[in-house]
Amino acid sequence: MSSSRQRMALRMATRGVAAALRLPDRVIRAIVGAPVQVGGALLSPTAQLLITLERAVPRAAPNVVPDLVAVRRDFDIASSVLLAGVGRDVQVHDTVVAGARGPIPARVYSPPGASGPLPLLVFFHGGGFVLGSLTSHDGICRFLSRHGGVRVVAVEYALAPEHPYPAGVEDAYSAFQHVVSNAERFGGAGEVVGVGGDSAGGALSAVVAQRCVDEAVPKPAFNLMLYPAVDGLSEHRSRQLFGSGFFLNSEVVDWYRSCYTADLTRLLEPYASPLRAPDFRGLPPTCVVTGGFDLFRDEGTEYAERLKDAGVEVVHLHRDGLVHGFASFLACDRHARQAMFAAAAELSRMAAVAREPSS
Repeated sequence: MSSSRQRMALRMATRGVAAALRLPDRVIRAIVGAPVQVGGALLSPTAQLLITLERAVPRAAPNVVPDLVAVRRDFDIASSVLLAGVGRDVQVHDTVVAGARGPIPARVYSPPGASGPLPLLVFFHGGGFVLGSLTSHDGICRFLSRHGGVRVVAVEYALAPEHPYPAGVEDAYSAFQHVVSNAERFGGAGEVVGVGGDSAGGALSAVVAQRCVDEAVPKPAFNLMLYPAVDGLSEHRSRQLFGSGFFLNSEVVDWYRSCYTADLTRLLEPYASPLRAPDFRGLPPTCVVTGGFDLFRDEGTEYAERLKDAGVEVVHLHRDGLVHGFASFLACDRHARQAMFAAAAELSRMAAVAREPSS
């Protein structure tokens, strides 16, 4: 399939997915048939429908489409508004922050009616370190700002394969340090600056926190990790259980990994795979959100357990029925939206605690 036909097919499919996911659960169940159950977890009707529709989209293998990176980046942008939605009452403005090699684009989101200082959340988008942008994750950031009561500073870090590891890590760390040093400029409340991200962005938020501790500089006040991909060489059981047929598959993950670094031994480094860090002590309070049918489920769960064992305050929010990337379906998947309301409530709580004078 040509790249232009691939783009057209993906856009048409996105429109159909958005409409179908809004159907009542009972109607969706009649369409998709018997529930899918794995290890005691029941796949949500909307997730099952999403998987069914996704399988119907003609799609070439990663090594077949010459400009696959461009095709998939284009799809990210085209699908974001339809699937994640736009919170139009959220205040938004574009800016720049300091990256490792110069200024990088950023976007600031403020809750409706906000005027005074608020806790800040520096947010790193997902996309396997290859895809994703300020546009693709605009709906997620609007949601977290509105319902988490924080100002979100979304950062567009360097992506592979043009900029392989550790370029994105260096940008993320530099951006966080810049925001902390200029919190007032971004509408922050003192130095209450947290980090967060989804999937690969969740890994970046973990790495930023770990590096701050390693270098004995001000660390994030809190961390929100949505279905994080924290082990580049994972052999966790969920990788086998959900590596095929559950929206994100192992073939695509392997492609992301090959784009991220040509030397896979570098994925043993803690700043590439934060689950492999030797010491979790001193990391900030963290909320880890996982989905029951996500191939990254077990590494996210283990990350939360490692935090707990190290004496770090951690809340693990797990949703049995959801697949990887569910935050990107906010506008049309009621089950994903419920999970994100819980995540936003925990974000609000962590930010409030961090803002207390005694914290």
